[in-house]
Amino acid sequence: MGLFNRLVDTKSVPPHKKSIEIASPMSGTVVPLDEVPHALFTGRVFGEGVAIKPSGYQVLAPFSGTMMHFPELANQIRIKAKNGLQLQIQLGIDSHLLMGEGFKRLVKQQQHFEQGQLLAEFSLVKMKQQLPSILCPITILNSDKIAAIQGHYFQVLPMQDTIMTLYI
Repeated sequence: MGLFNRLVDTKSVPPHKKSIEIASPMSGTVVPLDEVPHALFTGRVFGEGVAIKPSGYQVLAPFSGTMMHFPELANQIRIKAKNGLQLQIQLGIDSHLLMGEGFKRLVKQQQHFEQGQLLAEFSLVKMKQQLPSILCPITILNSDKIAAIQGHYFQVLPMQDTIMTLYI
């Protein structure tokens, strides 16, 4: 897919016209996407990004935009920013097997939301007890339009810390 070459560190940022910082939608520890135990994410099927090992139970909107996809199971969130950026937040690995139990949608599909608005809640206890991994991959669905992505790997608080910088 050619996405692996889009992930950069501070020493290898390519020439770019602008950069966009993506705020953390949840509290936790940011880890590389390669640590997610699922081939769809390590293979970058959903684009390049990072993952968060959550320490809280809420998902906040990292930017203002529109809810593109939010299934009844409430385990996967796809949002679109006004600038066209499309982001997917997956709540745990194989979380569809919980059939929506422990997940709560607070924004409907096609609904507009503001940056920092509460989008969803989830039971971290239930995820720890019943899922193979609680890691929450956060990927850029249209990362083919991004020149480079820099992940920021540390403890984060929602809306206070940056998890990725996108270079366009």
